[in-house]
Amino acid sequence: MNASATLRRIPHARDRGFSAAVVVPLGPKALIFVSGEVGRDQSGAIVKGGFEAEARQCFANIKQALQSSGAAFTDVVRITAYLKDLADYAVYAKVRTEVFPADWPASATVAVSDLLLGAKLEVDVVAAVAT
Repeated sequence: MNASATLRRIPHARDRGFSAAVVVPLGPKALIFVSGEVGRDQSGAIVKGGFEAEARQCFANIKQALQSSGAAFTDVVRITAYLKDLADYAVYAKVRTEVFPADWPASATVAVSDLLLGAKLEVDVVAAVAT
C-alpha cells in the first residue's frame, strides 16, 4: 500500500469497537471491507418475520454500509455468508439473487453453530471502486 494512502474507517451507527467498513486505497482503485451484518433493525433487535425478513434486513444494512463508503451492490466482488442452518440456504440464495441479479460476486457460504444476537444469518462483503 502506498505510504501516502490513508485508510478511511466508516463508523458503525450502532456499535463501538469495530468499523461498519474500511476503505483501503490501492492506486486507482480502493477495496472496501464491510463488517459482518445481521438482520437488525435500527433498535438493534433482529427483525421479526422469519428468515427471509432477516436476510432482507441483513442486505439492507450492508447497502447502508456500502453507500456510506461510496459504493453500491454493483461494486461488490466478494460475499461471505454465515448460516446457522443450511436448510435456510435456498431462501438466502433467493434474496441474494434479487440483490445481485447480474455481475455476481465471488461467494462462499459457511455453516456455523451460532451467531450473535440469535441471528440466523451474517454476511460480509468486499467491494472495489475507483478512487
